[in-house]
Amino acid sequence: MVTYRCDGCGKEIPKDALRYVVEMDVKAAYDMIEIGLADLVRDHRAEMLALIERLKKRPIQEIEESVYKHLHLDLCPACQRAFIRDPLRFHPEQAGDDHIDIDAFLRSLGKGTDE
Repeated sequence: MVTYRCDGCGKEIPKDALRYVVEMDVKAAYDMIEIGLADLVRDHRAEMLALIERLKKRPIQEIEESVYKHLHLDLCPACQRAFIRDPLRFHPEQAGDDHIDIDAFLRSLGKGTDE
């Protein structure tokens, strides 16, 4: 017998019972890059090598999730209502300060806007 588990409360949801599916894509967002002549003639090798060295020290999953993450959630009716009321429950204790600042790297190459 096929059953699902609610990703909110953990309760089993039988195959024929009402359940909800939430699909989310979380992607890094960047503004349009404008490339000028100075960017084309600049040697970026040292900067790229430095970035690669910093990335070598990070778990691959952390690097991937800093750029893109797809989420699929199965929710029971009670958790669906709670999700609809407050979909962005952010828990600051889960956020870490130890990360690679890709935005700063792109700005250092003149590829981002710092407005």
